[in-house]
Amino acid sequence: MTQIYVCYHKALPFVKSDVLTPIQVGAEIAENQLDIIKDNTGDHISAKNPYFCELTATYWIWKNAKADNVGLCHYRRFFNFKNHETKVFRKTDQIAEKFSLNEKTVSQILKEYDLILPMKKGSKRHPKTLYDFYAKEHFQSDLDLTLDIIKEKHPNQYPIADHVLRQWTYGYYANMIVAKKEVFDAYASWLFGILFELERRIQKDVVLRSSYQQRVYGFISERLMPVFVATHPLFKVKEVPCVFVENSLKKYLKYRFHGLKHQIMSFLHMRKEKNES
Repeated sequence: MTQIYVCYHKALPFVKSDVLTPIQVGAEIAENQLDIIKDNTGDHISAKNPYFCELTATYWIWKNAKADNVGLCHYRRFFNFKNHETKVFRKTDQIAEKFSLNEKTVSQILKEYDLILPMKKGSKRHPKTLYDFYAKEHFQSDLDLTLDIIKEKHPNQYPIADHVLRQWTYGYYANMIVAKKEVFDAYASWLFGILFELERRIQKDVVLRSSYQQRVYGFISERLMPVFVATHPLFKVKEVPCVFVENSLKKYLKYRFHGLKHQIMSFLHMRKEKNES
């Protein structure tokens, strides 16, 4: 049995399937209570949502979900198990069918792999290392302290973590994951062991930051996913595209135009090479 939880924080058309289950994040402090599963039941950290973002759902899944395979995605970001499309326009009611988000597909993948992650990507605006990109966008001291905590808690993993953050230019973003439950639990235990210690050391400062920079633990977690993969080499990873639900028709048509243009140019280039050979 597979359950992939879809994070929501406001009333929108819910995407459901035999594997997709909507969950309200930050339910403990939310003014509007949605008629779906909430992250403030059982063992939870729901009230930390302004700082941990969708990780309050990650924690809830770790502590409360019982399915054999579990995962997390967002109401505007889904795994695409069917093709290479990365953007769709407001077809939320067709997401599951369109991108093969079903029990058969996921269970088949997890027979061969241990976890499923979005395709690695870098920043087009800042083609830098994970460390440099984070330092430019957020508080560098938070990432430095995270490395210190890894060195304290997992000294054997520290050289790998330091190498990944300072050398890799591609990472896994959005905190999306699907995995066998035991693998998900291992990841969550490792992740929150680091994040809760980081929270203990910096939270007094974090509450004074802008609402965007207060989301520090969610941002740090994105950088820790490739560290987890690199420090757990026995886990087999399947990377699949992440499809974004675009609500702006103008932006979606621009995306489609550039995609079509790329296909045409690639076709013409192949024809040219064939004629020249």
